[in-house]
Amino acid sequence: MPRRFGPPVLIAAGVLIFLVTIAYWTYAEALANPIAVAVPDVVAGARLTQKTTGPEAVAEVTRLHGKAFPLTSGAMALYGDGAVTLWVSGASASPIAAEMVRTMTEKIAENRSPFTPRGMRQVNGRAVYELVGLGQRHFYFQSGALVVWLTADEGVAEKALEEVMAYYP
Repeated sequence: MPRRFGPPVLIAAGVLIFLVTIAYWTYAEALANPIAVAVPDVVAGARLTQKTTGPEAVAEVTRLHGKAFPLTSGAMALYGDGAVTLWVSGASASPIAAEMVRTMTEKIAENRSPFTPRGMRQVNGRAVYELVGLGQRHFYFQSGALVVWLTADEGVAEKALEEVMAYYP
């Protein structure tokens, strides 16, 4: 006697549609309401003097780039008298953060930004991109679902990079 596969297949399809709907709703909520990302209190001896997180930080990233990114979290932090600035943007998943880093690298290579690429180096198995511009050194890298951009004065740049990479392993 042949088995009937209709009802189990319909139930499985219904469950799949339900799960996809919940995932989409959750993702849309995360994009609409970005959360704060923690930042260090001190970087390279400079104390945190200003911090913007969550929706305000994501709005600032959007303003600076002139386009929206699918960010679910964010933070911007200033240290000391501007010797160090830290931007942290969160995506919903590591592959999205990796794509953001790849896109940034391609755009910067087009030479239409105030930054001059100095190359990429591996630090503890992670690609760290270095640039110069606007009187400071700049580094950016991926940490899981986060994209981290660090700006620092020449005298503290390497120490700042070391500490920030330790904070965002």
